Amino acid sequence: MSSQQQVPLLSVRNLSISFGPVKILHEVAFDLLPGEVHSLVGENGSGKSTIIKCLSGFYQPSSTSEMFVEGQPVALPYGAIDAAQHGLSFVHQDLALVPTLSVSDNLALSRGFKTRSGWRIIDEEERRRARAALSAFGVDIDPDEKIENLGQAQKTLVAIARGLDAESGTRRILVLDEPTAALPAKEVGVLFDAIRKLTAQGIGIIYVSHRLSEVLEISDRVTALRDGRVVGTSDANTLDERKLTSLIIGKSPERFFPIVPEPSSNEIVLKVEGLSGKRVQNVNLSVRRGEIVGIAGLLGSGRSELGRLLFGWQKKTSGKISINGKVANIINPSVGLDAGIAYVPEDRLNCGGVRDLTVGENFCLPRTGAFWRRGRLDPQLENAAVEAMIHKYDVRPPDPSARFGSLSGGNQQKVIVARALRLKPKIVILDEPAQGVDIGAKAEIFSIISSAARNGTSILLIDSDIEELCRLCERVLVLKNGRIVHEVSGNDRTRENINEAIHNAGDRVL
Repeated sequence: MSSQQQVPLLSVRNLSISFGPVKILHEVAFDLLPGEVHSLVGENGSGKSTIIKCLSGFYQPSSTSEMFVEGQPVALPYGAIDAAQHGLSFVHQDLALVPTLSVSDNLALSRGFKTRSGWRIIDEEERRRARAALSAFGVDIDPDEKIENLGQAQKTLVAIARGLDAESGTRRILVLDEPTAALPAKEVGVLFDAIRKLTAQGIGIIYVSHRLSEVLEISDRVTALRDGRVVGTSDANTLDERKLTSLIIGKSPERFFPIVPEPSSNEIVLKVEGLSGKRVQNVNLSVRRGEIVGIAGLLGSGRSELGRLLFGWQKKTSGKISINGKVANIINPSVGLDAGIAYVPEDRLNCGGVRDLTVGENFCLPRTGAFWRRGRLDPQLENAAVEAMIHKYDVRPPDPSARFGSLSGGNQQKVIVARALRLKPKIVILDEPAQGVDIGAKAEIFSIISSAARNGTSILLIDSDIEELCRLCERVLVLKNGRIVHEVSGNDRTRENINEAIHNAGDRVL
């Protein structure tokens, strides 16, 4: 049966919602077919999350909004219980699992426990139900294993099994919100295999993600949103990343990456000789003034530890670090800052910023000396600097008192990168600076990095995204088993060459 003849599992028409005088969604319409993965993509603020909250019953859309499940109209507004009764299931990014409970207990929390005499849980029956729920899409996980002992992909699969309630078979619409955001690359395939098994059973999946390559790999159709409006729905096999990027941001992908800046001079700002640590062995590298040097490597290659060693977050076991020709004995982050190194860690929310402090407080950490006058902290100086940062880097909402943890990932990252540059460092080490942020915020962060390099700051960019390394860096160093085994530069700086070096380069040391 063609897609035109199939009755959609879910149809959304004229979905609109306003908060006060501000209209957030504008007549959104899309269908989800049986056995289909239909992705929703767009920048933060495009309306993806609002759509999901309307579908889940968390938000109440306008009276003109319409929704149909398997061709039958659904009375709106409705609540979370109504959504479940109509066959909708949701797996959010935080998964909402109890880490200290077993897999079977977590699955039973949503559907209730089988009991004897009205109160005693029948453990063997719960194990059987858990195995059945997981095996429905080819997953073999011990029902007695605690959630905290599982890998991230396994946790996601448990959350999916719980949501689908496979034993009853009543839920045929699954909404996955950023399911791969916390997954290592090698575990994404495990999730995708499970998704394909589900769609083969006729389950329809609404898939939300910022990772465009994954969207194109797993989707049948893609709907792009911008400013609360649908700007296009296309078959995934007619798109590539360039076309999808253009659809999302409304401009040519060529404008997405800035031009790679030439180094300001041949002056060596950072020189590393024989640096070793727990996972890093005998690393030698140099970075010129105004140069962006990339670090590529598989998960576990030592790429993140290299950044932490250079900043003093982890202790080196041997080796020498020189800045502007002078040896720097960097034994902790404070010494690293004094030496002129700034560091933006991979985990921005737990290691980069303090989620319960304000935007202003996070920006002014860790060095507040610039804001002291006559022996005390001057709020006017502090506020002026924060306001200037918010304006310069377009941080949203433009509120210094906003809680840092409430910001989108892209805006959190802009604050952390801006804080690093505020210290006027000689060298900035950036570990996965655009990970988990929407495509518009990525463009802004890349522009900030490029601008800093043009102004003479040396950049060491640690990134798992090969395309970003190719587009942003003058040179890319490939790390394998803690050693730099290859360097790619100039016209050789291609995805194919870097991937070849990552996977096939020998263990020779450069």
